[in-house]
Amino acid sequence: MKVNKKEQILEAALKLFNTYGFDKTPTSQIAKEAGVATGTLFHYFSTKEELINHLYLRCKDSMLKRVLDGVENEKAYRGKIRRAYGNLLKWGLECAQEFLFFQQFSNSASILESTRQEGRERFQVIYDLIEMGVRDEILKDIDPELLLNCIIGLVISNILFLMGSDQQDNAPELTETTFTLLWDAIKR
Repeated sequence: MKVNKKEQILEAALKLFNTYGFDKTPTSQIAKEAGVATGTLFHYFSTKEELINHLYLRCKDSMLKRVLDGVENEKAYRGKIRRAYGNLLKWGLECAQEFLFFQQFSNSASILESTRQEGRERFQVIYDLIEMGVRDEILKDIDPELLLNCIIGLVISNILFLMGSDQQDNAPELTETTFTLLWDAIKR
């Protein structure tokens, strides 16, 4: 069975960046954790900056794939938002390392503006969903980006709450309760 060295490097970098931060994680440590030679790391990523930017987009793609799962099957707009909300919460809990990476690095100077722009472009479908709700007068007439940030903020709060508590078994109930709070806040 062929080992995917690039994937090993990305997983090691994710773990180490979350634990030690970007500046305190040398490439030699990433290579060692990945079980590859440092030269192999540089074969895939010419710099540590390129590695973290690649990791940022990889995590963003993982998030987007999970968020959109089943959304198109929902008939009602509220159902689409509810599904995306629940999916995002579930992603954060099930992909905790990726979630923690975003918490730590989403505003980091290590992430290039071009990488951020590419990430925003990949998430256009989510922006479009929120804009549709505003346009169709389902959601409040507020900047769609602000509405999306409100939704994400509540999800982040819930994920952090659940990670720090013994209530992860109550995640489905918490999701329903907090979605109702959110929906009441953003609907017209």
